[in-house]
Amino acid sequence: MQVTENDNVVVVSVAEDQCSTLWKTIEPYLGMGKKSIVLDFTYVNFLNSVNIAAIISTRNKVVAGGGKIAVAEIKDRVKAVFRVLKLERLFDLNLDRKSALAVVKG
Repeated sequence: MQVTENDNVVVVSVAEDQCSTLWKTIEPYLGMGKKSIVLDFTYVNFLNSVNIAAIISTRNKVVAGGGKIAVAEIKDRVKAVFRVLKLERLFDLNLDRKSALAVVKG
């Protein structure tokens, strides 16, 4: 996974085969006071149940720590999985990267 910072927002380019390390990737940034996170799914074409669990767990930990998290660039195939699991209650599934940045900043 690649991590960049954009105007005090941590942007994680998610790799579908590395979701299990998502929290370990984000946790140090929260420790430094970075509370705005965007998960960019540009390169994700498939998520299994382990990956979904890692994403939900990370989201819950970020929110519990007083942070904001958004997802961006979700392909229709992955959106379908999120919708079946009713994850649109936790995430706006229709954000591009720019919109997700605005959501977590605002």
